[in-house]
Amino acid sequence: MSNGEFLLSDTVNSKLKLLNSSYQVMSTSDVPDWPQDVCSTGQREAAVTVNDNKDRDEILLVRVKAGKIEQMKTIKLHHSSAGLAHHGGQLYVTTGTALHVYDMAGGQGRQLYSDKNGENTVHRCAVSPDGSRIYITNFYKHRLITLNKDGTTLSTLTHPELRHPVTPHVTAQGHVFVTCYLQDTVVQVIEKNNQQTVTTLAGEKNGLTSPRSVCFISNNSLLVSQLNNNNIVELKLK
Repeated sequence: MSNGEFLLSDTVNSKLKLLNSSYQVMSTSDVPDWPQDVCSTGQREAAVTVNDNKDRDEILLVRVKAGKIEQMKTIKLHHSSAGLAHHGGQLYVTTGTALHVYDMAGGQGRQLYSDKNGENTVHRCAVSPDGSRIYITNFYKHRLITLNKDGTTLSTLTHPELRHPVTPHVTAQGHVFVTCYLQDTVVQVIEKNNQQTVTTLAGEKNGLTSPRSVCFISNNSLLVSQLNNNNIVELKLK
């Protein structure tokens, strides 16, 4: 959040949790079903994908006020939901095999991209600071796919160090990081002269186990959440 607090989705316990800058839990809010991805939509506001595995998925819009999480609005979806990103008043939602975009009012979403050749081919997503590039992960085919804002494929990256990628994250400076679930790693994708290279930044020796989400914070660190693990790892970047 804008003041250094963190909003987390606790999927198994169906809760949102607000942490202060020292990572202490300040408040929690119950969510009807399983919260998945969460992204900031404003200085003190966020959106969360909620998945009940019964084709009644939704996006929950929340805000933080006086140290409490307030649920403001629900956007009903007609498809499953997994990953979520926000840019320019639009919400980008992955279904596992497609990428949809909605405005903040809900309305009729539109499909930007689809890949039905397998499961989790459109797993999670992130949007560049200028909105010109959308990054999506193909979990089982070990790919990071870059789209333009219209959903046209710009590049498809495969690399030995990019195995079972889950969540991409783009910083304000345009740096791209990706968690690799079964490899227990976080990698950085470096783009230069129309070429993409992959560098592993951290792995099991750094305390990573089944990493899921990754987020860059202002003290030059990455925060990495993990599946079935109560620990969030802070990685200091050099």
